[in-house]
Amino acid sequence: MSVRVLVLHGYSAENAGDGLLVRETLELVREAVGDDAQITLLASRPETFDGLGVTALPTVPTKRGWDPRTRAVLKGIDDFDITVAVGGGYLRAGTLVETLKTALVHVPQLRAAARTSTPTIYLPQSIGPARFGTRGWARRTLEKLDLVMARDDRTLSEVGGSTTERRPDLATAAVVGGRQPGADVDPTPVLSIRAVHGKINPDIYRLAEQITPYDGYIQSTVGGNDDRPAAATLTPREMVERQTLMTPGGTPRVVVAVRLHAALMALAAGHYVVHLAYERKGFGAFGDLGISPWVHTVNSFDVDAVAAQTKALLSDVAVRADYDERIAKAADAIAASRARIVKEVRRHANG
Repeated sequence: MSVRVLVLHGYSAENAGDGLLVRETLELVREAVGDDAQITLLASRPETFDGLGVTALPTVPTKRGWDPRTRAVLKGIDDFDITVAVGGGYLRAGTLVETLKTALVHVPQLRAAARTSTPTIYLPQSIGPARFGTRGWARRTLEKLDLVMARDDRTLSEVGGSTTERRPDLATAAVVGGRQPGADVDPTPVLSIRAVHGKINPDIYRLAEQITPYDGYIQSTVGGNDDRPAAATLTPREMVERQTLMTPGGTPRVVVAVRLHAALMALAAGHYVVHLAYERKGFGAFGDLGISPWVHTVNSFDVDAVAAQTKALLSDVAVRADYDERIAKAADAIAASRARIVKEVRRHANG
């Protein structure tokens, strides 16, 4: 009999990073319990996951409340063999708006996972910030799950409990598994930005001036994560399509990216990335990959230093070789972590 799997906390495939994490989650689950697994996915935009062989149901409530099919799934969560949460950074309470979105969309899923007798595993997460008195509740609720994986050290220190372990972001496995770097690079860098809390650090425009000419790239076009307005404030030579940039096998590029999963997808395609991180998850992922020198805080970075790193990756073979060697050294640990996750999902699903 095929295994029944409930996958929580999906978002939208129109956001390339979240789409990647859902695909990585489904691949891992099927590897663990079989390709014939019956998978139900709860997602904010379920229609974007058509064609993945899952039953996808909505998690964003309307004026009438939650979709009755979704409510029925959460009410009957004990009927599943295992519950798995997509890795990501969706349990945020840093602002009132973030807290409200988390409360409406994600808290009902977490509460169901915490009360079920079905084994529950949360794949590598960045949880937080946990403001407005939410930290204690989050820690107590997460401790009711069988296993919570934290993809950064701050999550572990702020809300980690007896069921929490530090693990690399699932997308890092795609980096070390598929990356085939080349000796030469395209001479034009790529700059991919987004607004953070509605603002763009003016230093990004100073950086753009220093690395001109450059191409642009848009990672997400969905809802409040639409990067097109931010990208429109730049003056790139041209905009690079996702399929062109993110398909392995092309000429490597040097990419400066604000979104973490734009950075990780670019790395997996064989590019060299300088990441301007807006959340803790970026530092965790680049640390796990061994390339911490190339991650900076987007709201307080040294423009000259980032420009120099970009130019060095463009022009210096030795710098690129060092970059590749660091990732290669991290590969075994990341691959071992993913293999361990597969075994844990299999063990919990089989009781």
